Amino acid sequence: MKIALGMIIRNLDSEQELMGFIDNAEKYGHKIDGVIVAYTHTHDPVVEYNIRKKVPFYAININNPYYCKEQMRHRGISDSLAKVLLECPVDTKAGLVPYGFNRMIVVTEAILRGMDTLFFVDSDVYSKVLKREPDGSIIEKDVDFFGAHLEHLNSGSDVTTGEYSGYNILPPASFDGMDAFLAGVQKSDMHEYWQTSMSHRCLVVQPDNIESKPCKKILGGNMAIKLSAFANLPPFFSSYYTLDGELFLCRGEDTVLGMEIAKGGIKCTDIGINPLHDTYKEYPNEPDLKNDPSVKERFYYACTGWVGRNPFFNHILGNDLKETREYQREHLERGLKALSDYTAYPRFNTVIKNFDASWDNVKKYVSEFEHVSESWHKFMEGWNK
Repeated sequence: MKIALGMIIRNLDSEQELMGFIDNAEKYGHKIDGVIVAYTHTHDPVVEYNIRKKVPFYAININNPYYCKEQMRHRGISDSLAKVLLECPVDTKAGLVPYGFNRMIVVTEAILRGMDTLFFVDSDVYSKVLKREPDGSIIEKDVDFFGAHLEHLNSGSDVTTGEYSGYNILPPASFDGMDAFLAGVQKSDMHEYWQTSMSHRCLVVQPDNIESKPCKKILGGNMAIKLSAFANLPPFFSSYYTLDGELFLCRGEDTVLGMEIAKGGIKCTDIGINPLHDTYKEYPNEPDLKNDPSVKERFYYACTGWVGRNPFFNHILGNDLKETREYQREHLERGLKALSDYTAYPRFNTVIKNFDASWDNVKKYVSEFEHVSESWHKFMEGWNK
């Protein structure tokens, strides 16, 4: 089995994010046959050189995925199909690339490089977990990250994934209107969790008893997938929208993929290993939503991503879009007002404009997905002949 490690990143200017996983694989005796990184902006050749000393390394410039283009042309893939799959749909000067497109560039390169299994990790995820000691203190502990995934892949799973340790994207908070806000961003299932956040502080640790289980939800920053499974799966997909001249990225690029996995035929396992996700890039500092401007801004963009995702998500779910839009908008407007007052950050109130802009684009999202999905399946059919 040829294994690739994949990551999407804005600037390839540090080896730290990758070296942690490369060293983890070496420590526990696992061979990585290729590291594949898609980047949008800077590319430091010294960083590439240092990584190449350890493992084969492939850097992909999102603006020109040269190897993918050449291989598709060499193998008779039509230019029109290649353009859909390899040409970024937005101007990348702002450093923003739809998450789904970014991930699929890495997937495509891995397939064309002859890899069998792709491990996806995010640049703010680490190959260690948080553990609570008997005295209540929290420590970082190494785990056999690759081995935990491979155990289940070798036992018949097609996809393996898991939750995270670290601070949840919902930071500790307490204000009237939390329930309305969560309903507005379609996260009502987190109501009890967020309501009790002042006690548990939204810090997630690795359970003492590691239990694997079948699952329907995948997390793109902690997953491995047998690339042959893509013959029966849609691509990662997410879109974007603009408001007042600013580009906003929709979240949830793994949502449709997870839903298709849930329909059956693809075995997905939650391996029970929760690597550290430095959600606010300040761990071990607790995110302070009331007083830290960087936390407010990070959470603001999470909100714009959630309201960006939800129109397409509800289309896929088959929900009544008019009814859903009205219900969510009513709750979101009240929730944003409460959140804005609680944080003294008026910008949260403007997310209602993002909500409207995204819902106005639902037909665009559906058309994009159908076009990309059709092209992806044609590519996979041609590749598997």
